[in-house]
Amino acid sequence: MEQRSSAWTAGWGVGALVVVIAATLLLTLIALGRRIIGQAEEITAALDGAQEHTAGLYDVQATNATLASITRSLRTVRTGAP
Repeated sequence: MEQRSSAWTAGWGVGALVVVIAATLLLTLIALGRRIIGQAEEITAALDGAQEHTAGLYDVQATNATLASITRSLRTVRTGAP
């Protein structure tokens, strides 16, 4: 009878150990997931900030076209061409 009792005790011990390991892994995964979410939010905020800071660069082409037009007009005025 004592062998059965010790076998049951060992089985319960192993079962409890498996549950503790599984719970630890689950909590670790949840913590890492939250950390990844936090980092993703920081990255998104940084990218939004970079977009705001570089928005003026998209107007460079229009500015260059306007400057080219002004330069052509000034050249026309200086040379007296029609």
